[in-house]
Amino acid sequence: MTSSSTPYDFIVIGCGPAGATIATQLSRKGYSVLVFEKAKFPRLHEGESLLPFCYPILKDLGVLDEMKKKYVRKPGARFSNYDGKSSATWFFKSVIHDDSHLSFNVDRASFDHILMKNAVKNGVTVMEETKVAAVDTSRPGELVEVQTMDVAGERETWQAKFLIDASGQETFMAKRAGAKNDFEDMDRIAWIGHWKGGRYMNGVEVGLINIIRMSAGKKGWFAIQPVGKDLLSLTMIVDRKYMRQQKKLLTDAGEEDWQHAFYVKEIADCAQLHEMLEHAYMIRRFAVISDYSYYSDIAYGDNYLLVGDSFKFLDPIFSTGVYLGMKSAELYAEALDVKFREGREAGDKKMAQALETIQGAYGLVEKFINIYYDPTSMNLAEVNPGAESGYKGYEKAYSLLHYLLAGDFFANYEKYSEFLDIIKDPARYKKWKSLIADKIQAAAVPSVTPEEVFGAIEADQ
Repeated sequence: MTSSSTPYDFIVIGCGPAGATIATQLSRKGYSVLVFEKAKFPRLHEGESLLPFCYPILKDLGVLDEMKKKYVRKPGARFSNYDGKSSATWFFKSVIHDDSHLSFNVDRASFDHILMKNAVKNGVTVMEETKVAAVDTSRPGELVEVQTMDVAGERETWQAKFLIDASGQETFMAKRAGAKNDFEDMDRIAWIGHWKGGRYMNGVEVGLINIIRMSAGKKGWFAIQPVGKDLLSLTMIVDRKYMRQQKKLLTDAGEEDWQHAFYVKEIADCAQLHEMLEHAYMIRRFAVISDYSYYSDIAYGDNYLLVGDSFKFLDPIFSTGVYLGMKSAELYAEALDVKFREGREAGDKKMAQALETIQGAYGLVEKFINIYYDPTSMNLAEVNPGAESGYKGYEKAYSLLHYLLAGDFFANYEKYSEFLDIIKDPARYKKWKSLIADKIQAAAVPSVTPEEVFGAIEADQ
């Protein structure tokens, strides 16, 4: 059954942040856009910490005012060693001097729903609880065909001039093309739980995401952040090899629910988290994400493209996923507009430029992630940003780190990549660290108040 005699300009698979952003942008440019979303929103999702560089996109979409009334503000990040003896706080305000220095810790269920409703408001047609079953992009220059199935099992066929895969971790097109690959050096697994009754301390009381580095053998970290006035989100990332070892130990000991036992034990063993969550409780069972870090060999073709997590998904240590997806969507929307209005030659050039920038941004983040895990390279818990005022000549280095943590990945990725090459070199980093980071032990003073972070929320979230 064909559901429309008139084809759409664009069909989008998925209405997460990347899908909603590109759909909204294209609809505003005058194109007809149809989005298929397999879930019914709002729905649970991971990835709650946003970066300041999301701010202009959120403002342009028109959702910023609603977000300010609904979500906890995020002024920066605190990095700690496992024993808590070393920590450093990085406030975005150090380099961002407008309102965007206060980013957001969001509830993804409601945040994604806001973006979906905003897309509809901007003329996008969204069909929820409709799963894409198959696509045919094999005829360049002709219409794309998309087969869908709703919750009742009803199948329909739709047509469009162009297909956008924003299916997220489902990786619809990459899987079907055999183009999905794992990052071998990022073989980790994630646990994500939400807790009430916890103690707001260690920077969490002023909205900071607190990232705690685990011991070397675990190759992982914890991230705890406030997503409400009495709601903490706690993510645990560990190396898959370590997880398997612990699974065997726990199951051999007769533990029926080894995943729960593992999560709770690791939290209890971390003194900082134990103190924060000693009297807290999980509001629902944690989520486990095993399809963790991957990339697609294909990016786009004559009549399709992959955007956001459907294209690549990186370790979320620096909370980069939502911004990478939304900014990529913005760049591709501009390129597609050129392709449709000015023709294939101009469009192909613009698409190639967009992909080059997007690949540069993802490559930069990947390099930053690998440095975080490298025990011979920079440890953000031991590099004190408070030192920048005391050692002239090194302000630029600290500013670059601040900008990276804030999300400046796209426009200046080449410059930052060169800087990370310096940091990655053990000898050069050791020299830099001995000159400044080891000489100043001043703790960072919060540049925001709890009222600024939590006060605008209309109701207890």
